[in-house]
Amino acid sequence: MTVSQANSLIERHGTLSSDGIGPLAAILKIVTDFLPGIPLWASPNLHYNVCAPVNVASAAIRCIADFFNIHNIHTGFAGQCLAAERAVTSMMAEMAKIPRNQARGIFTFGGTGSNMYGIKLAINKVAPQAPKKGVPQYTNYFITTESHFSHETSADWLGIGTDQLHKIACDFDRRSNVADFISKAEYLLKQGQNIAGITLNGGTTYDHAIDDVKSFCQARDYLVKKYSLTYSPHIHVDSVIGWVWLAFQGYDFVANSLQIKSSIIKILEEQYKRVSTISEADSWGVDFHKALGGCSVPSGMFISNHATDLMLLSKSRRGVADTHQLGGDWALDDPSDITLETSRPAAPALAALVALQTLGKSGIRRLVANQVEMSIAFRELIDATPFFLTGNPHSLGFCTLVVMPPINMIRPQSWRDFFARACNDEHFRHRANSTVKDFYQFCATIQSDETTPLGASFSRSFVKTDTEKPISALKYYFVSPHIDRLAVIRELRKMLRQAEQFYISRVPLR
Repeated sequence: MTVSQANSLIERHGTLSSDGIGPLAAILKIVTDFLPGIPLWASPNLHYNVCAPVNVASAAIRCIADFFNIHNIHTGFAGQCLAAERAVTSMMAEMAKIPRNQARGIFTFGGTGSNMYGIKLAINKVAPQAPKKGVPQYTNYFITTESHFSHETSADWLGIGTDQLHKIACDFDRRSNVADFISKAEYLLKQGQNIAGITLNGGTTYDHAIDDVKSFCQARDYLVKKYSLTYSPHIHVDSVIGWVWLAFQGYDFVANSLQIKSSIIKILEEQYKRVSTISEADSWGVDFHKALGGCSVPSGMFISNHATDLMLLSKSRRGVADTHQLGGDWALDDPSDITLETSRPAAPALAALVALQTLGKSGIRRLVANQVEMSIAFRELIDATPFFLTGNPHSLGFCTLVVMPPINMIRPQSWRDFFARACNDEHFRHRANSTVKDFYQFCATIQSDETTPLGASFSRSFVKTDTEKPISALKYYFVSPHIDRLAVIRELRKMLRQAEQFYISRVPLR
């Protein structure tokens, strides 16, 4: 959208009429004026981001819940709908092999919300007086090199401050290094500072990297014992994308009843083994509005593996504030006492419950298997071209990054070679970034009956060099349930056709 288009819409719609217009006319005006250009997540030709195509049944129950304006504050407002939140928690706990009566989940506004809950619990554990007196100075928190930007946002909003964040280095496969965490944590502890907690990766945005949660928990316990800590640093896993691999809990990978390709089944089994260690953590996050969750935004959930931990968030018990005036004695359940939000809709919990019930484990498994299979096929095709190279061949997930060698420069044979050259040759890195950015812009602006926009989006910095310099790429997220090999080949042909035009336009005629 251009600035003039935006101003035109504001001009047409920004004045409240005296008498209003009919509902059908109002809806048609909104659809006609505001919906053009929106991404169609279910389309097999769109691979823009991790947003979920919405399950029809999930959308229907959400509309019903919104129409009746159901508040999941306490049972007085929610009717029976708070039980839906508990039912979804039960499903998640079962897939993560956590006793159902031990876990407690809270729906919140998304991944940032679940990360904030995790960090808030960490603060209250290390500094019980923080709710009244504020976060103590030198309260340190660990995140990862591959962390989502919301991890820093949460530390900012919760008063830890980004200067007190410490990043754990990652290995080449983008998984966080346990030894690096221990080294940095011991340095702080020897100075008499505290460590409130760690947020680990349970499926990163680009590589779907899942950290070795069990080893980090063991490292945390080692530090508690060695330094006689009076608290245990809280471990939260940002698994808002990676939770989908939990659906393979109980699946017989040898019998392979779904007849998933042998090369793909190995990847799925490895990802499941990695994400299954989430049961060792203290808390984790789920977003049903991402990838294959089937829900509209927002539908996020914070899950504590120890329900009693949530009492550390109780406003009434901490003497911070009274519970809701209509809750307490008059409600069977009153999560408003422990939640960040008071105005909390029931629709996300109901939508997630319906999505999970209609898909079932087999439905999620089939979707994940297909997206991974198509992603691997796409990467193989990409690496066979003269113009493109896969920037995350190590990834076990369904996001593919595509880099481009600079014009008139020899194409590196592998991503490892490309990355090494980008680290050691600033001219190469800069030109490669400019090439892929210019190509994306070229594809977005060309006007031709024979060309259509790429299904990709652009990432300015999907990974950084050893000296923290960004490397850019096209980003392909296969989230459509309709993606198949034909759609993959169609996208590749489009890329090749437009790459030829792009390079011809850039090479001067002699």
